[in-house]
Amino acid sequence: MAKRFEKCQIDILKSAFEESENLTREKKVDLVRTTGLDMEQIASWFNRKRACKRARKSIGDLERNNADLQLALEESREKEAELQKKLNESKQREAELEAENQSLKQSLAISGGDMRFDSVLGFAADLHGVDDHILRP
Repeated sequence: MAKRFEKCQIDILKSAFEESENLTREKKVDLVRTTGLDMEQIASWFNRKRACKRARKSIGDLERNNADLQLALEESREKEAELQKKLNESKQREAELEAENQSLKQSLAISGGDMRFDSVLGFAADLHGVDDHILRP
């Protein structure tokens, strides 16, 4: 089982990582001398550190994407509610116009019936030689 790195070794490795995430051969040799670790241990530590950094970045990216998507979803829901309200208002207005249209058709039919009645009275008056105003009450 591999032994744990000492705190001073980790501090040196972290400092080197902050300078550059990728090691040159010369930097590895320098770290071997400074830390007492072998090249494989140093390379593995740097690989793990880079992998952790990528994972943290990916998690951060996913969290930002999630927040953006949540915001877009909320905006879509608000737009949907607004459109639904407008649709309901349009349907209400359509129903009102349909009722008004029916009322006007009925008024027109009644008025048209009166006109037909007037023409019948006029025809009857012509037949009998009577003024049509006499036939009307």
